[in-house]
Amino acid sequence: MPRLLPLPVAVALLILCTDPATAAQGQGEEPVTPPASASALDEWMQPATIENPSESPSAPEQATPAPAQVPIVDTGPSRAPKPERERDLLTLGGLYYQRAEFLGFQGLDGQTMQPVLPSLADIFMDVQPSDELRGFVRGRLLYDALDPVLSTPQVTLDQFWFRFSLGRSVFFTIGRQQLRWGSSKVWNPTDFLQEPNPRPLDVLDLRTGIDMLKVNIPWEATASNLWLIATADLKGPATQRLRYGGAVRAEMALGPSELSLTAAFQQGRRPRYGLGWSVGVGPLDFNTELALVRDSLTRGWRRTAEGFSERPYEGPKLLASGGVEGTFRLGDVYRANVRLEGFYNALGYEDRALLTWVHSTGDYRSLFFGRAYAMAQVRVDRRSIAEPSAGITVISNLSDRSFLGRLDAGLGVLRDVNVQAYLEMPFGERGGEFLFEPDATVAELPSSSHLLFRAGLGVTIRM
Repeated sequence: MPRLLPLPVAVALLILCTDPATAAQGQGEEPVTPPASASALDEWMQPATIENPSESPSAPEQATPAPAQVPIVDTGPSRAPKPERERDLLTLGGLYYQRAEFLGFQGLDGQTMQPVLPSLADIFMDVQPSDELRGFVRGRLLYDALDPVLSTPQVTLDQFWFRFSLGRSVFFTIGRQQLRWGSSKVWNPTDFLQEPNPRPLDVLDLRTGIDMLKVNIPWEATASNLWLIATADLKGPATQRLRYGGAVRAEMALGPSELSLTAAFQQGRRPRYGLGWSVGVGPLDFNTELALVRDSLTRGWRRTAEGFSERPYEGPKLLASGGVEGTFRLGDVYRANVRLEGFYNALGYEDRALLTWVHSTGDYRSLFFGRAYAMAQVRVDRRSIAEPSAGITVISNLSDRSFLGRLDAGLGVLRDVNVQAYLEMPFGERGGEFLFEPDATVAELPSSSHLLFRAGLGVTIRM
């Protein structure tokens, strides 16, 4: 029986015996003649190497799956219109504020401490079905477990208005809405539709909105605005609670400055007129407000030989506020803001004895009792993630030389969470507005103690 060759040797002989020309003809290709020499034959039989498979049209298919391909994207501008971002029909949000505060008093029986824990929650609903239509509602909840009045939660309506436009040229807003006039920080005598803020240095302004119809006519060519306002409320006298009013205000840009002219009318009151002007000069911003009035929300008093009697208004009275403010860089990460402000009140008093009297009659208004006031404020911020800040403010009643000092510090714990700490202390001459001590010879008041300090820590969370 003949001996069989091993399988590898048989395969090699079969390959060598195959005619390359015949194989090429079988595949439809031109015949290839192998070289004659042995060395050339070995090189000819080496497998072909292809550097880039895509360069060879006859490259064999890969046995393993090819990697996923990146789709080709036309980098030119798309001719198809871009879809508009879908409008949010309803937006919900709000603000939560919690404060722990301690008040120190000095009375006949010594010093006393009074803690308070006021809480506030503002919730709003913003409905905007189109650019021309919008509705807004903001409610407020106040609660203080340690306050005799606020221990029962109180709910108030801050804003409730509806806005629409005619041809995007005239804008109407109907309902309760917030409105602030004036460029000063503490004293705004031209803010005719709002009562003065009793605590302008606090974090939040708790004054609610005003019920009105507001018409805004902008004039973009001159950067001007015309405001027509009609108001109605139930704050009139007992004989006629319903009270109507209105105002006209024009705002215009004059080069680097802004000018505003205001006239306000209210049932049962004399007309009031105001002028506001602000301008920037280099790093400084200047502002002023002038108001011409013939009456006041509170009664005026004077002391005579027989006692105290109401003071008549003899002609128009001028109320004026103004200030200068500048922001300066301190190094690379610090920024300082400095503001000086003053206020002249022709309706104010210079007689300190009247302070006890107006407290007893309910005609006292904080920061509007004296004839002249001044304020200095310095605030330093650091540019960082937490944005820490610190500030000091001093307000003075120049008529009785009493002062109110306040230290503030703030820190952004999270993106929408801020922590504020403050310390407020009066100083100066005793018996003045900020170091008030009731005079028993003038009138008897329920409390004879005066404030020593006010300190607190607050947290604000925006939703």
